[in-house]
Amino acid sequence: MKGKFLFIVGLAIGYVFGTRAGRKRYEQIKSAAQNIWESEPVQWSVKQAQDAVGDVAEEAITAAKRVIHQVTGDKPVAKKAPVAKPATKPAATAPKAAAKVAPKPAAK
Repeated sequence: MKGKFLFIVGLAIGYVFGTRAGRKRYEQIKSAAQNIWESEPVQWSVKQAQDAVGDVAEEAITAAKRVIHQVTGDKPVAKKAPVAKPATKPAATAPKAAAKVAPKPAAK
């Protein structure tokens, strides 16, 4: 409850100061923030953070898959090479009945 109250108070204060400063001051603040964001040191830090998160995410996904396979008893499925799809007819000539078929639910 206290958090909601503080949020509302902060929102009101921000609104009052924002309206008093006007559009010109808003554009100045926006421009300054954009210049900081686009600066080389900040972008370098962003790239480092993205690389770190990407590495951690890959490790987390691998670990999660391993745990799921241990719990379910399933063996990991090997990735298959993509199969080339045969040429199909344009959608306008495809039978309409095929579009109404719902996918079957996965077996549990």
